[in-house]
Amino acid sequence: MRNDQTKQMAFMALYAALYVVLWYVGKFIPFLQMPQGGSIEIELAVLFVASYHLGWKKGILVALLSWLLQFILGGGRWFLNVPQYLLDYIIPLSVVGMASLYSKGKYRFYIGVILGMILKYISNLLSGVYFWPPEDEVAGSLAAWIYSFTYNLWYNVATLVVCIILVPLLLNRLKNVNHIKFEE
Repeated sequence: MRNDQTKQMAFMALYAALYVVLWYVGKFIPFLQMPQGGSIEIELAVLFVASYHLGWKKGILVALLSWLLQFILGGGRWFLNVPQYLLDYIIPLSVVGMASLYSKGKYRFYIGVILGMILKYISNLLSGVYFWPPEDEVAGSLAAWIYSFTYNLWYNVATLVVCIILVPLLLNRLKNVNHIKFEE
């Protein structure tokens, strides 16, 4: 029992570290970055894999640990207030970490990635509408909704495509490793 807990903690640390490494590498690839924040987040594939490998509860813990490491290393610097910070950073990572919770069946990896990215997008959308409206516009206005919808849509869709491709490939490769078992 104790050996299994040690393995789980080691995997959690590994996934969090891999998330941070991919996040950091992504910062050096200019076409992945949006001009006013946001990016194509290749590192989210790690959180999806962690959720399916370790289960949704540990997936959330990996997401929060990843956020903490990212914060310590200089990520997540835009702080207006607590709701904005939650919508921009904590909630999006947490819903991705929960992917295995809301997906079952034959296509569960695809369903989990799609639902996780939709929930992440909604969080980014709400943050943009209420905390990052376009210049000379009021938060919550129609212009803020349109701007946030379009600004956040393209990089979230691009991230979704990347994760739809990477997550099943990574999970299939991990299934071939003898000591790795997936949560059902």
